Amino acid sequence: MSTSRPIPRFARRIITRFAGVVCPPELRTTRRVRSLLAEFSLYLAALPPHLRLGILAAFVLFDQRARFYPQARGRRFVDLDAALADAYFRYMAHDSGARNRTLAQLLKGLITLCYYELPQAQAEIGYNPVRYTAAIAQRRLATYGKDIRRSEAAVFANDGDTSRDVAPKPLPFVSREPRPGRPAGLTEQSDVSGDMTVTCDVVIVGSGAGGAVMAAELADVGIDVVVIEEGGYHPTESFAPQSGHALRTLYRDAGAQSAIGTPPIVFSEGRCVGGSTVINGGMCWRTPDAILERWSRQENVAEVTPDAMSRYFDKVERRINVAYQDPESIGRDQQLLKMGADRLRWEIIPNRRNQVHCGGCNICTSGCPTGAKRSMLVTYLPRAMSRGARLFADCRVERITRQGKRATGVEGYFVRPGGHRGPRLSVRAGVVISACGSIQTPALLWRSGFRSPSGQLGRNLSLHPNAKLVALFDDEVYGWQGVHQAYQVRQFMDAGILITAINIQPSLLTLGLPQHGRELGTLMKDYNRMVVAGCLIDDSRTGRVQMRPVIGPVVSYQISEQDAARIVRGISLTAELMFAAGARRVLLPFSGAPDLHSAADLADLQARTIPLDAIELLTVHLMGTARMSEDRRRGVVSSFGAFHDAEGLFVADASLFPGPIGVNPMETIMALVTRNAEWLIAHRSRYGI
Repeated sequence: MSTSRPIPRFARRIITRFAGVVCPPELRTTRRVRSLLAEFSLYLAALPPHLRLGILAAFVLFDQRARFYPQARGRRFVDLDAALADAYFRYMAHDSGARNRTLAQLLKGLITLCYYELPQAQAEIGYNPVRYTAAIAQRRLATYGKDIRRSEAAVFANDGDTSRDVAPKPLPFVSREPRPGRPAGLTEQSDVSGDMTVTCDVVIVGSGAGGAVMAAELADVGIDVVVIEEGGYHPTESFAPQSGHALRTLYRDAGAQSAIGTPPIVFSEGRCVGGSTVINGGMCWRTPDAILERWSRQENVAEVTPDAMSRYFDKVERRINVAYQDPESIGRDQQLLKMGADRLRWEIIPNRRNQVHCGGCNICTSGCPTGAKRSMLVTYLPRAMSRGARLFADCRVERITRQGKRATGVEGYFVRPGGHRGPRLSVRAGVVISACGSIQTPALLWRSGFRSPSGQLGRNLSLHPNAKLVALFDDEVYGWQGVHQAYQVRQFMDAGILITAINIQPSLLTLGLPQHGRELGTLMKDYNRMVVAGCLIDDSRTGRVQMRPVIGPVVSYQISEQDAARIVRGISLTAELMFAAGARRVLLPFSGAPDLHSAADLADLQARTIPLDAIELLTVHLMGTARMSEDRRRGVVSSFGAFHDAEGLFVADASLFPGPIGVNPMETIMALVTRNAEWLIAHRSRYGI
């Protein structure tokens, strides 16, 4: 929805000068500055106003801060010669305090991200995913065409319901232009010319793993469902291996989100039709039995034992085709991970993913361009709409309406290109379901005036902190040729550590690299010899989500010393595995820590004290801010997602979780919501639906 806007004149000179320092020398010699600035303009335009202004202000601060750098003699950064400008950046990024280091590395990451989105820069490092993806798509269809067609048909298979192929209801002020492949029942902002009011049985806010499943399950039995999604509708054929475009169109706030703490933890939320299932890696694991047993015994959650949940997991896995990878889709980076684990005799297992003969083009986080990944975009949402569900995309819900403590619907507005407000949408419904994720669900409930008697709304946030390293090998690996994640190392699960390898596109990889300028260019020329691997830990501490005027929801999370030590251990183990596989150098996610060149260097790493503010952390697993429990003093919602202090209000996303689960959460969300939909259907008369 973003459109480019010029970079303000006061910032343009600073950004141009900054890019000349942090990007490889080819930026200047090949006159790519204009293309870089255009890419950066698009990125800025995708940000909310407070973040956009904050980034521009950060460049100004960096520029003016040079006046206090002794060698600058009171001059601004833009007035320094090349050598002194480089020395000043090094001082800010490596030798100054934590705040200056964070500022410099943030700005460097944004500029180098945009630089490595340029086709010329990608060509120079041997990255050409477009041609590779086209070849993979052709091979997949030629080899597995019958299976693929069978899977596509299964999305709409009649499971005994009688509501299949229901025509969408006509809507006032809506004009639908015929478009090949466009699902019936979809309304986008471009279709709407005036304010609208619609009625339905159930309105669902959010179209990801929770919202889409709930919509399909309810629509299967003839319940009139409306789904509202803040992001846009982007069909499979629109996905391409450009990280910048994906960040602007598929991610909330262009991926520029982080939890406040020491260190800050970068996180991502999907904002598009299909939610985060469109941009995740597709890993599918059932909730560990020990977690379900604990929820049942200690958290007072009803009917959530492994035996009780088994049939829901079965149903979900059939719908999204959970399966192991075809051997030919497993790339060299994954083979090296397995080789290292086997040599160390560590437990490693093949990954389960929601895919139909995934070809291994490894751009899952930019949307699957072949449709092999069975996200909500291509499974549950088309099924729901074939049963008469209506989907409104590009629509931000401002609040849930209510009468007393009873939810009565939602109100919001369509978002025009550039973030401008369009016509309003009012939905009147007997049941309202918030399925917009562990950050946006508490935010929506707060905006709407709902409060939990437990005081736990927005609290109990778990996020599975992740850290990654970069291992370089002598031979070419081509990590982008092959599946996103074929294996998981489970040797250290009892210690709360999970190890994987996941290729990262060049532009995103540079976000976390400390190198800049010529050093960065030299390193990135080895991109095809890199394996990116890392660890996920099961957190022992929780954070929270709070509302702030103008800004909206703010996430805070302070990692514990215990968990930080587990991160260091997990990275050390991952490095050991990479050296066992033949790596010659390992770059660490710890500021100031030297690169490792052999397994012998691990002893020095393990003896080193790593300050909290020196650790680079990220996550995509956000859980627990509206946790379920039958105990109203402990839980925000009941065992089946019903808000404890309201009627007709439900939650259906990862915020339901009473705690972290130690594995990828998508299948847990889907199974819980399938179960909760069954409960709602059984009690539908209570809500007049």
